[in-house]
Amino acid sequence: MKKALKVMAVAAILMFATSESLMAQFKFGVKASGTMNNMFLEMDSSSTVKRAPVFGFNVGVMGEFFVSDNISVGAELVFAQQGLKRTSTYDENGAYGSYSSESEMVFRTNHINLPVLLRFYVGGLAIELGPQVSFCFGGKEKNKWSDCYTYGGETEYYSSDTTMTLADIEKESQQYCKEFGLSDYKFWNRINVGATLGLSYNLENGLFFGARYTYDFTNFFNNFEVKNDLARKVDMKSHYGVLQVSVGFKF
Repeated sequence: MKKALKVMAVAAILMFATSESLMAQFKFGVKASGTMNNMFLEMDSSSTVKRAPVFGFNVGVMGEFFVSDNISVGAELVFAQQGLKRTSTYDENGAYGSYSSESEMVFRTNHINLPVLLRFYVGGLAIELGPQVSFCFGGKEKNKWSDCYTYGGETEYYSSDTTMTLADIEKESQQYCKEFGLSDYKFWNRINVGATLGLSYNLENGLFFGARYTYDFTNFFNNFEVKNDLARKVDMKSHYGVLQVSVGFKF
């Protein structure tokens, strides 16, 4: 009985020492970021179309495990706002009059991002890189446009200001595509895969600051065209690019 108690005591001490060692290698943290979001679109070749960044934020939790004094592997679970802004103008002058139009589209999406990062430390400075999986669970598109017609000395103005959810846009597109034989159309890809590269500076008290850039390899949008009374999918080449500046705390 005494030997059994001694063995149990030694085992408990070893387990405690091991857990203390593992906990010393693991850090948990929280972070918040301001983001500048843009999207690389195939259709932006026109000189009348301009893209501008959309600003957002993200907030989440993180964990980091040190495999050595200078190298760690970490993961984050982050809620993020992303988006894009596009404006376009058009002018046409003819023998009988003129036509001009302006439009603005602001698109915002909500994401849960999961980056997995390898960090290399030099003192408090860390280089971080790795893949990221992003799940989009909704968003909104706001469109404004105005037209001006001048014919025969008379001018007419038209304008519109509408807001639609991502789900509503997809529903309308699916119904339209079904009429032309494309029944499995999806307006956007909910799961996107990208890569992240950044720098962070870590203070001894747990406070850290960081900046990173993430580029998604997955096309976010899907497109379609109707040709010869049949609808087919078209690759739009639409990829998010997100720059973020963060502040956080590790425990």
